[in-house]
Amino acid sequence: MAATYSLTLLFLRTPLLSAVGALPTLLSAQVAFNKLRQFSLAPYRADFPRPQAHPDWQTLELRDVTFHYPDQRFAVGPLNLTLKRGELVFLIGGNGSGKSTLAMLLTGLYQPISGQILVDGQPLAAERPEEYRKLFSAVFTDVWLFNRLLGPQGEEADPALVATWLERLQMAHKLQLENGKIADLRLSKGQKKRVALLLALAESRDIILLDEWAADQDPHFRREFYQVLLPLMQQMGKTVFAISHDDHYFQHADRLLEMRAGQLAELTGEEREQASRDAVARTA
Repeated sequence: MAATYSLTLLFLRTPLLSAVGALPTLLSAQVAFNKLRQFSLAPYRADFPRPQAHPDWQTLELRDVTFHYPDQRFAVGPLNLTLKRGELVFLIGGNGSGKSTLAMLLTGLYQPISGQILVDGQPLAAERPEEYRKLFSAVFTDVWLFNRLLGPQGEEADPALVATWLERLQMAHKLQLENGKIADLRLSKGQKKRVALLLALAESRDIILLDEWAADQDPHFRREFYQVLLPLMQQMGKTVFAISHDDHYFQHADRLLEMRAGQLAELTGEEREQASRDAVARTA
C-alpha cells in the first residue's frame, strides 16, 4: 500500500508543480477578466446598427446620478449637473475626490447605479448607450495611442484639420504621416498627450473631455493650451470639459466645478475667486 501511494505521488508530482506554477498566470487572467467585465461589453452580433448621435443637442444633464465601485469603499453622488452646448467647463478636486469617476459617468463609460442622464430633457435609452457615447472624444490621464488618424465615420481624417492642428500643437516637425498613419509613436508623455488631442479633434465629436491634459506640458505650452487652444476649440463649436489644477487659468473657464468626497458643486463668486487664487488650498 505504501508503495502504491509513493508511486501515485511520484506520478502526480510534475502535474501538481505545473499547476502551482501556473497559479500566478491564472490569477492575472482572472484580474483581466474582471476588468473586461467592468466595461459591460455588448454581446456579439454579426452586425450593429450605426449609432445616431444627437446632432442638435443643447443641454446634457446628470440628474441625481450615483455610482459606487463593487467593493463599496467609495461612492459618488447624487450628482446633478447640466452642461450647455459650447461651454468651457473646468473641474477641480483633490486626489480620490471622484473627478475621474465623474468623467467616466459623463462620457457614458460607467453606467449609473441610480439617477438619469438626459439629453435635451430626454432620458437616454439604456439599451443604446453608443448613441450617447458618440457625442464625446476624451483624452484621459493614461494615454493609449493608435497610429491611424480617423474621421467621424471611421474614414481618413480631414487632412486640412490635421495639418492645422499639428502646427497649433507644435508637432508638425515631430510627426511623420504616411497615408494617414503616424510613422513613429516613440514620443515623450507630453507629446503623446498632444497626439491624443489631435486624434480626439479628428473625430469631430461635439464634446471634448480632457483629464488633466496640461499636467505633462511645459509651462510655455501649458499657457498656450489655456489661452489659445481651448478658445480655438470653442470657436470650432466644441463643448470642452477639462479636469484641471492650474489655478492661474481658471478665469478662462465659463464655469468652475469642484468634486469633494464624491459630491459635486459649482464654485461662484468669492469661492471661485478663492479657488483661482489657490486651488491647492481647497484640495488639502
